[in-house]
Amino acid sequence: MDTNSDNFEIQTQEKLIHIIKQMSFDNQLALLEYLQKDKQTDRRKYPRKKCFLEVNYATPKVCDSNYMRDISEGGMFVKTDKKVTIGDEIIMSFSFPGKQYIIKAVGQVVRIEEEGVGIEFQQEMIRDLQKITNFINAL
Repeated sequence: MDTNSDNFEIQTQEKLIHIIKQMSFDNQLALLEYLQKDKQTDRRKYPRKKCFLEVNYATPKVCDSNYMRDISEGGMFVKTDKKVTIGDEIIMSFSFPGKQYIIKAVGQVVRIEEEGVGIEFQQEMIRDLQKITNFINAL
C-alpha cells in the first residue's frame, strides 16, 4: 500500500470507531451480532480483490472471452452470459497489466449468478499461483 492508501485506511477506521462509540449499546450489540454472523457466512479461504481484466475461457460446451470481476488466490469471478453448469471444468488464460507472460489456469465452476460464474482454481495451475499472489498483493 502506498502512503495515501494507508492514510485513507486509518481515517476510515477512525470514522468507524467514532460512529460506533456514538451508537447506543443495543445498536452496538446488534452490529456486533451482524458482523459475527456475516463473518461466519463468508466461507472464502482467500480474500478477493476487485479487478477488471480480460480472460479467455473454455468449457466442454463454451469458448468465449469476457472480463473477470474479481480474483483471489483460490479463484475468480468471470462475467458471462454463456450457458455453463456447476462442476464444469474451465480452462482460462489471462495476463496482468504490464506483464509479458500469460497465466494459464484450470478451474471448476462452483457458483453461477446472473452476471457470471465463480471459478475455483484447480491444483493443475499451481505453477502460476505465485504470479497471481504477487499481482493480488500489488492491488
